Amino acid sequence: MAALLQAPVSLAPPSAPHFYSLTSGPNPYWGQPSWMPTPTLVETPVLSLEQRLEELMDHKIAEALSSKISRQQSTVLEEDPFSLEVMAVPLPQDFKQPKMEKYDGSSDPVGHLSSKRVKKTAISLMQLAQDKDELLKDFIVRFNRATLGIKELQMSTVVTVMMSGTQNRHFKMSLSKNSPNTMHELLRRGEKYVDAEEAYLITKGMKDQSEPESNKRKIPGELKPQNNRGKLTQDETR
Repeated sequence: MAALLQAPVSLAPPSAPHFYSLTSGPNPYWGQPSWMPTPTLVETPVLSLEQRLEELMDHKIAEALSSKISRQQSTVLEEDPFSLEVMAVPLPQDFKQPKMEKYDGSSDPVGHLSSKRVKKTAISLMQLAQDKDELLKDFIVRFNRATLGIKELQMSTVVTVMMSGTQNRHFKMSLSKNSPNTMHELLRRGEKYVDAEEAYLITKGMKDQSEPESNKRKIPGELKPQNNRGKLTQDETR
């Protein structure tokens, strides 16, 4: 009994490895054992809020573009832009298919069709005509734009189309008497009749404002004023 009391008490930790848990790690009070590897921390990158928003926006934009392209492709492939009457007309015997790059489906179909421009010819000018309420100035501007881009356009064709399209009889008569040789000459001559038309409209507007309403009414069957001899002048008979 006395021997047991005199024996020194050892506080050293046991050497058995079963005192350490593999799941919870070593006890910090006992130190790291030499046989256990040092744990390594793996850092996980944390995306900022701005980066997450950018990724979300990119995803939404990609979905919207994909959906738009699919709708356009279905519209072009399923819906025929021509009417049944147009499709029923047979092609001419000497018709030749124009050489165009085939559509491979990788781009916007509507944009592919829009990039193909129809070549303008002199025949397209034949459809030009001055509207009833259109000023001569506006018609000449529209006519000049229509002639741009037409190659090998004969000046005789331009004058003929202008004569048949304009409603200004004075301008038409001038072209028939003396046909211009260049487009510049045609436009310069048209400016003279444009100025005359504008002056007439200004004078007519001032006259309508100053003339009483009673004088604007015309009596049916009223004769033109005669000269001293009781005959109409040459200008009045026109």
